[in-house]
Amino acid sequence: MQSLLMRYQKAVFSGFETILEQIDLIIKAGRLIADTKTTGGRWMLYDRGYALSLDTWTRGSNPCDNHIYRYSKKSFKHGDCLVLGSYSADNPDDVSVVGELREKSNTNLITICPHKIPDNPRSDRLLYTFADVAIDNGTDNHAGAFDVPSIIGGILPYARDINLIILQAVAAEYMQTMISYGKPPTQFYMVHFPYFREIQELMNQRKEKYGY
Repeated sequence: MQSLLMRYQKAVFSGFETILEQIDLIIKAGRLIADTKTTGGRWMLYDRGYALSLDTWTRGSNPCDNHIYRYSKKSFKHGDCLVLGSYSADNPDDVSVVGELREKSNTNLITICPHKIPDNPRSDRLLYTFADVAIDNGTDNHAGAFDVPSIIGGILPYARDINLIILQAVAAEYMQTMISYGKPPTQFYMVHFPYFREIQELMNQRKEKYGY
């Protein structure tokens, strides 16, 4: 049997291959967000496990309009575009978030989640079937965690890492498209930088003025 290290390494490298096979979808997603922004809509980001939203907020590298956190009120507006990252395709709570989005008109949905069908799905429809752009993270519906003898529960889940790389790739295409439109997006500094709050306020004023 392969060591746990080799199993993990093989799985992560396989995930990279999955990403490369979906470059066309990543480009489509980034351009969809740019078109949303240039027509007055918002780019929203949601993931039930916090990983994407927390990481992109603290890094300041993802210029989306709002990170929606678990259990918080999800106030969608007409024209919004939602990027929803998930570790499973059948989470009923994630499906309910999609339902809230679709109650508004002219909305778009980008999903980053597994496309493998669970043995006993918890939802009538799988999450990615609702999407305008559905990107497969290539993992199973248990976040890619490994079963190891003598350890209860899966360990070393790697879906978070794959989801984040996909999200950053989508963000890169969004930013490139906005630059090509002559509307470079507002960038926010990491929260760990000196004078973070002052700079954040200036950036918020800029986005309020230009809308992107």
